[in-house]
Amino acid sequence: MHSYKQILTVFLFCVSAITESLASEKSVAAVALFNERAMLSVDGEKAKIIRQGETYFGVKLISANTSEAVVEFDGKRKTLTLNGTAVLGVNSGLQSSSDVVEKSVVLYEDQNGFFQTAAYIDGKRIEFLVDTGANIVVFNSQVADRLGLDYTKGRVGFASTASGRARMYNVTLDKVRVGGISLRNIQAGVIEGGFPEVPLLGMSFLGQLEISKKGDKMTLSK
Repeated sequence: MHSYKQILTVFLFCVSAITESLASEKSVAAVALFNERAMLSVDGEKAKIIRQGETYFGVKLISANTSEAVVEFDGKRKTLTLNGTAVLGVNSGLQSSSDVVEKSVVLYEDQNGFFQTAAYIDGKRIEFLVDTGANIVVFNSQVADRLGLDYTKGRVGFASTASGRARMYNVTLDKVRVGGISLRNIQAGVIEGGFPEVPLLGMSFLGQLEISKKGDKMTLSK
């Protein structure tokens, strides 16, 4: 018959093992990318810029440039693109956001109080301002030309700009991806000229997602 002390020892051992197992899994997101630095958020904590070789909440930044970052945890490595997320753990290994059924992207306010993110339109990267007040995704004709988009075949309308009314073409984007979230057949407006200076990620994309905001953090979930 086991003594109380033996039972307590086994119990504490089990609790310790469970705690260690839980601590061995981390979720990391690349919020911003720079040469030799990256802004990482670990387990939903406030994002922090760290340099190559530095560690944040146990996650080490191996290398970084403006396109991707390589992170390491428990001897395993993963490459993250901007706003990409990964679950790192001893038991689960490294799991990229593309492998997770429930996909989400975490954004943080910039110094001006806005949320910005990179989006990929048919594989080409564009920097967007997140705008829940815009009915659709909107960008100017200069951006459309960079995308190789034949927008002039779209339905013609007009938009008000700082310099007056401008012609706007309504188009359908085949695929828009933000982090691990990809959506197809997204309605967009292309305005002739240079307005808006920063493309707007509007509700034709955002409206298909669950949006939650807490403090300076916004989470987009599919």
